[in-house]
Amino acid sequence: LGAMGEMASALAHELNQPLSAIANYLNGARKLIGRGPDSEAKVRAAVEKAADQAIRAGDIIRRLRDFLARGEGERTVESLAKVVHEACGLALVGAKESNVEVTYRMDPHLDHVIVDRVQIQQVIVNLVRNALDAMQGQGGGRLEVVTTINNGMAMVSVSDTGPGIDEQTAARLFQPFVTTKANGMGVGLSICRTIVEAHGGRIWTEPNPAGGAAFHFTVPLAEDEEK
Repeated sequence: LGAMGEMASALAHELNQPLSAIANYLNGARKLIGRGPDSEAKVRAAVEKAADQAIRAGDIIRRLRDFLARGEGERTVESLAKVVHEACGLALVGAKESNVEVTYRMDPHLDHVIVDRVQIQQVIVNLVRNALDAMQGQGGGRLEVVTTINNGMAMVSVSDTGPGIDEQTAARLFQPFVTTKANGMGVGLSICRTIVEAHGGRIWTEPNPAGGAAFHFTVPLAEDEEK
């Protein structure tokens, strides 16, 4: 029963992101309907994006099921920059009102990694949404997403200028059901840790020198990048 409860919480947490995106896209399409021929292309684009997220939700269920059954996902050579930008595009849906400045610094010498794209995008979406949540209510902030090479691995970093995380909480943050959110289930970062470690990487947090928190995780480089 405990395992089933944890699985249900994990699925609810992961599916909430694409389902929220679907709701936002369709709500935007509904507002555009009837505004004349100029809005038709925008409506079509919003509906297509909603359909893409419905497919993504199905992928998440299948991949999580396979991950729990076999302990590994479908790993292929992927462009890390593309994986990061696609995940951030999803995570930032509906975030314009938060007045958060988003910057990217992609290492030009780093591109190909060996990952399960959907799973790693789940990790990035979790970290970006957590960063946005941390800065909520403070009238703005800065979110920075960086890729670089660290000890022969590709590293992705997500930094925010929120209130930060105390050392005691940070030490337990990747354990199941530990959360800093009033209404959080505490499964997101636990799933992130499981996915990253299954890829042979690690995930950790540290204070952001600019104030707030920084989260980092590593994944394997493709062979042609290990030079």
